[in-house]
Parts: sequence; structure tokens; C-alpha cells
Amino acid sequence: MDFIHIVLTIFAALDVAVWALWRFLARKIWLAAAWPARVLFHGFFVLQLGFVALVLRAVHGGSTTHFSTPLLYLVYLWHLLLAPLFLVGCALGLTGSGALSLFRWARPRSAKEAAPAVASGVSRRQFLGTVAALAPPLLAGSLTLFAAGQSSNFRIRRYTIRLHDLPKALDGMTITHLSDLHVGPFTSPEFLLSVVNAVNELKADLNVFTGDLINNDPEYMLRAIDALRAMEPEIVAIKGNHDQNTRRFSFEENLRAGGVCLLVNQTATRTVRGVPVQLLGLRWDGPQNWQDRGDERRLRTSVDELLKQRNPAAYPILLAHHPHAWDYCGDIALTLSGHTHGGQLMLNEDHGFGPAMFRYWTGLYRRPIGPGQPNQTLVVSNGIGNWFPLRVNAPAEIVHLTLQRG
Repeated sequence: MDFIHIVLTIFAALDVAVWALWRFLARKIWLAAAWPARVLFHGFFVLQLGFVALVLRAVHGGSTTHFSTPLLYLVYLWHLLLAPLFLVGCALGLTGSGALSLFRWARPRSAKEAAPAVASGVSRRQFLGTVAALAPPLLAGSLTLFAAGQSSNFRIRRYTIRLHDLPKALDGMTITHLSDLHVGPFTSPEFLLSVVNAVNELKADLNVFTGDLINNDPEYMLRAIDALRAMEPEIVAIKGNHDQNTRRFSFEENLRAGGVCLLVNQTATRTVRGVPVQLLGLRWDGPQNWQDRGDERRLRTSVDELLKQRNPAAYPILLAHHPHAWDYCGDIALTLSGHTHGGQLMLNEDHGFGPAMFRYWTGLYRRPIGPGQPNQTLVVSNGIGNWFPLRVNAPAEIVHLTLQRG
């Protein structure tokens, strides 16, 4: 069974489990719920299982099934966020229900408890039953509306960075750093146009892109290439893990055939204000799965191979999709990366998926090269696109850098 079948099986199992367990936990109040609420509840789960079936059919048929963007938001948010939370809630509810039943069985019941008031009980059961039936579809629908409302928003995040070894002629040089576009079903043509316009309006000396151009599906490749080609000056790009996972076509061949400068453990030199600037583009060699997440030997090896190509006559900047490459960058003063999406779902700046998964996850990081030595700088972009349609305290962004000597 390949990865997509495993994922679809998990999705279907989640749907069936939450559908049955939520209904079971509400069994005492279910029949008192308003019938439209019960119809909506069952229809919601039929919709989710129908989506899984359609995707499975498309996989076996070798075709692509297209769904409306709001439906995709609903499906992603339900299966990847809300359904697991509901399942945890069901497990806690079953545990609590069992403990309460045992307590009631062991405790003698008073006459008052044995004969509750009918009028207030029926009204309460109607309310609770309706709330229980509406909870999954309404929560999923509300979160979908919230996610759709933020889908086209992004910010320009500006940094001024002082670099000890910056040539005098490059003092004030600007870089627009773009990352993680994830062009796919969540990316509208209007959004891509707004990104291109924003990049061009910044009028930077250099434009760089640090990986994850498409979200996996090659049918969005031409749209993504057109967006990069429309940016001025010419953008220099590297690959990310989503670009690596594409099937049935060569990402590298298509990007280069489209006229985009792509670096795969290669370098490109651009002349800025009469000074050669060498961009070192690291290939994607991050962890391949959850089991080897802590194993960065391949990442370190790739960085070592890339650094051998340094031109001592040019000013170096390292482009790395995975921010942990910074730990192996030698004496390079500036590294730009993405990949983390700023943590995607964060409680605040310091708590959430970002610090749970990465040593560096958003913004500016500085450290001395050695004792008493000048600082090195890492900039991690939150990225501007999405594979998952919800961001919390991790806004989409374009990063604009101004370099200063000192």
C-alpha cells in the first residue's frame, strides 16, 4: 500500500470513528435534537467519505479529480485538524462516561434523582441534542470561512542586517526573499498576480526563492513558472521537499526549460553595483520521513559539497530550503531559508508547531562564527503559500532585506 492509500484509509477511518463515537456519546439526547440538525450531521460525514471515495477513484484511474476551493478547505481542515481533535474528545468522553456510570451504579439514588422534572428535562435534551448534532459541521464550516478569509493576505516583512564582511559597494544592497509558494489548488491566479506585483514594486537588487514552488501536482507547473518569470530582476530559485515529491515529470527540466534559474547544489553569480555576488543553492536533503527527522547527515554532506564551489572573489549568500543547514554553513555570513511556514499553527511566538519541529522557525537569528568573532545571520521566511489552508500566528509573508556594512 503506497502513501496516498495509507492517507485515504486514515481519513476514512477517522470519519467513521468520529461519526459513530460522537453519535454514541450523544445517544441519550439524540432523538430530542431538531431533525434538520441530525440530517446536517449525517450529511456532513457522507460528504467527507464521498470525498475520500472520489480521490481513491481518481488515484486508481490515473486522473486528477478537481474540487472547489471551499470544499478542499473544508476537507483539509476536517481531516487534518478537527477530526483528530474530535476523536480525542470522544475518547475522553467515553472515559468520563464510563467513570460516571460506575459512580452512579455504586451510589444509592434518591427519589428526587429517580424522577426528574419532565418539562425542564425535555427542553434541555432538545438543546443539547441539537448542539451535539451541529458541532462537527458548524465548527468545520466556521473554520473554513476563517481560513478562506485569510487565504489572500500576506505581509512585507522588512529587516536591516549588518554584515561584517559586506563589501563597501554593497552597503545598502536589497534582497527580496520569497519562499514556499506551494502553487496548487489553494492558489488563485489573482493571488499569484498580487505576489508578483508586490515583488516587483520592491525593486530589490536581488530576488531569491528558497523552495516549494508547487504543492506536488505538475498541472500547476506552468502557472508557477510564469509567476517566477514575471518577477524583476530575474529570480534565482532552489528546490524544496514538495518540489522533490512530484511524480510523472521532471521538476528540474521543466523549470529550466521555462527559463528559470534553478540551483541544485550549484551556484550562480550576479553582479550587483559592480561586485560579484555568489548565490549558493542547496539541494533538498532534509529529513525524508518522521523516523529520520533527527538525522541530518545528508544535509550536512550536501552543504559541504556546495561550499567547495565557493568563489573567493565573490560575496557568498547561502540559499537553503531547510533552516537547519545554517548549522553547517561554515563562515558564510548570510543564509536564507524557508520550509517551516513560521510554524503554521502557533499559540504565540514561542509555542506551537514551529519550535516543536525546528531549531529555527521564523524571522532573524544571529550567532558569532566563533569566540570573539563577527556574527552570522539566518533569515527564515514564513513563506507565502500554503499546503494546509490555515495559519495561526504565522502570517504569510514576503521578506525584504537591506544589507549594511559593519
